[in-house]
Amino acid sequence: MKNSFLVLCLIFVFCDFAFAEYKPIPQNLSKQYKYEIEQIINKEYPHIIKNIDDMVKDAELLKNKIYKYGYNTEDYIKLALISETNIPSADLDLYGKLLQVTNEKYLGIKYKPLGTDSVNPIDDILSQYFIDNNVNRDKLNKILLYENKKIKVVNKYIQQAEKYRSVNN
Repeated sequence: MKNSFLVLCLIFVFCDFAFAEYKPIPQNLSKQYKYEIEQIINKEYPHIIKNIDDMVKDAELLKNKIYKYGYNTEDYIKLALISETNIPSADLDLYGKLLQVTNEKYLGIKYKPLGTDSVNPIDDILSQYFIDNNVNRDKLNKILLYENKKIKVVNKYIQQAEKYRSVNN
């Protein structure tokens, strides 16, 4: 019964996305849209990079703590979450803001945040608007590359921390 209810709820939620149609930005607002979206990206870019760097520093501190005091499951989980969830979602607020501006200001649609911890669904929605309005995505791509680079660094910390795990843990 619970599974059936869950499936029905999921179908109801995803139907909203399935029937969503692309509604272009009005031509007279295209240049303004491009300018505003690029301004938001340019403003948020250094904050996101700094936030990722801070997460990597936190990961290094956790690795060093495990090295100094021994393996600790709680610290190990925190370390793993940095590479699995924290860094990949570092730009989630930026994408949410971009979607909100696109919907409310340029499409006249009430903004409803997507229940996700990934930027991919939001990027799928925004991509067509960015293409049609010639929005420069370079910094968004740089963020993605930087996230992937730093995830590899944190994964090395995880591998190093795993060496301190005893057979009993």
